[in-house]
Amino acid sequence: MAERITVIVVAFGVMLLYDLLTLKKVNKLEKGIYTIACFICLYMGMDFAVGKDWFDYIDLMIPIYDNISKAIDDFLNVNA
Repeated sequence: MAERITVIVVAFGVMLLYDLLTLKKVNKLEKGIYTIACFICLYMGMDFAVGKDWFDYIDLMIPIYDNISKAIDDFLNVNA
């Protein structure tokens, strides 16, 4: 677990260091969107590093696409 956390911290640190140089040229809306995306990525990275079953985007997609995917699967399933 410590190795995963170290990799995530180094990766985000390098990314933020590079992006701080380019974020000076963008407006507040773009900075806000970038900040939200960074928090989502950090949360998902920590979910991976800790190895727990935290709430993630798959938990959001199952209720939305579950019935549709079952209908497509039933349509495509051919029993010969």
